[in-house]
Amino acid sequence: MPTLFEVYKNNKNKLENPNKDEINIRLLLLKNNNLESMSDFYLKRNEEINDLDKFNVDFARFLAGEPIDYIIGETLFFGHKFNVDNRVLIPRQESEEVALYALRKIESIFQDKPIDLFDVCCGSGCLGISLAKHLKNVNLFLSDISQDAIDVTVDNLSKNNVTGYVLKGNALEPFIKYNLKADVIIANPPYILNKEEIDESVLKYEPHNALLTTDNLDVYRDILKNYEKVMKDKLLIVFEIGYDLKEKLINLLYELNIPCTYTFRKDINNKDRIFSVLIERR
Repeated sequence: MPTLFEVYKNNKNKLENPNKDEINIRLLLLKNNNLESMSDFYLKRNEEINDLDKFNVDFARFLAGEPIDYIIGETLFFGHKFNVDNRVLIPRQESEEVALYALRKIESIFQDKPIDLFDVCCGSGCLGISLAKHLKNVNLFLSDISQDAIDVTVDNLSKNNVTGYVLKGNALEPFIKYNLKADVIIANPPYILNKEEIDESVLKYEPHNALLTTDNLDVYRDILKNYEKVMKDKLLIVFEIGYDLKEKLINLLYELNIPCTYTFRKDINNKDRIFSVLIERR
């Protein structure tokens, strides 16, 4: 059997963009040899590869355009590992910005008080689970309309040693059904109307129902319309949004006559990405 470094060197030449994509060969080799980090790869680069045939199959999948996260079965989000496959979206860097914003906002508003946190349209569960790992006192509830997403979330709760309750249903429906109350809601719903805005590789491999919608205000409207049914005395809502939704969401707040303070934040690409709403009972 060839060594890890020999496999790395031989296959790097097959990449269209070696400088950009060579890290993915190392990720495949880490997975193949059950190594934890890039440091392990360099320390053990002269060891034989465990399963060359399996590596060749996985590398062919990568060359065909399949996301590396799906091939190795996990991704890193907010400093934590999450299982991902084609049942759920691969978490994006922009969503990490949402998680960081929500964390700072929660700590500022609620400080160390116990909170009940709802992660709506949870997908892999990355947002809610990441926040739960960084907050001191939190009861976590997650929901998704997709049973596939729920199954992945359950796995990720276990993987990250986080306790959470996972419900199936659309938007706030399952929380209202069980008379649950929240201090914080975080949500990253589908918000893309036109599939032409989505990269071809994303359309080919990632679940369409987590991206595309016929009404890009659907979940936002449901949450903002029904928030009183789940809020306590104070409710913080943090949404991830599409770059073109700002004006529509402002109009929705006025349409529903919601007494609140709201904030929009841009992401690293200078696109509107975060919409937060703070509501307090009068």
